[in-house]
Amino acid sequence: MPLEIEIKFRVHGHGSVSESLARLGFKPVGVVTEEDQYLNGVDRDFAKTGEAFRLRREGNNYLFTYKGPKLPGIAKIRREIEVPVTQSHESATLLLELLEALGFCPVAKVVKERAFFKGEWQGAEVTVCLDSIATLGSFVELEQLAEEQDAESVSLRLRDLAGALGLSEMESKSYLALVLDRGQGK
Repeated sequence: MPLEIEIKFRVHGHGSVSESLARLGFKPVGVVTEEDQYLNGVDRDFAKTGEAFRLRREGNNYLFTYKGPKLPGIAKIRREIEVPVTQSHESATLLLELLEALGFCPVAKVVKERAFFKGEWQGAEVTVCLDSIATLGSFVELEQLAEEQDAESVSLRLRDLAGALGLSEMESKSYLALVLDRGQGK
């Protein structure tokens, strides 16, 4: 099963990054608003295990995502499982209610505006996300899916792309952790 390899950078606006992406041949593929409701586990504290479980809403589409513990490396490397669950707000509300009845606990909500770009870098397709989060600021994420044996070489490829884009302020924390650090949970 492929792993998600990701590195994130804090930026002071997306203008110069957008220009660099265009210069490197990356193409915009869409802009969405993602609303993520994070939940904590019944039998363990995901903050302690490095896992994450969320219900994401993009427009009328809802999906559950589980992110496994982070693996060692220069990038954030982890298993990710995504399952579309509904296109109904009422059903999504009931799913959250069901999970809470089973002992899952809402932790925080993260809402971000995300612009997607796709392009090729060093012979592989890479996704670049320009993220804006009202309470946190602007970020750029570089992502690629890879098999575990390729994780380190993909991490180096993403670091090289980051250099070409002029990104230097790496952010190792997840958006959830950053929100919780600001005391904006639930």
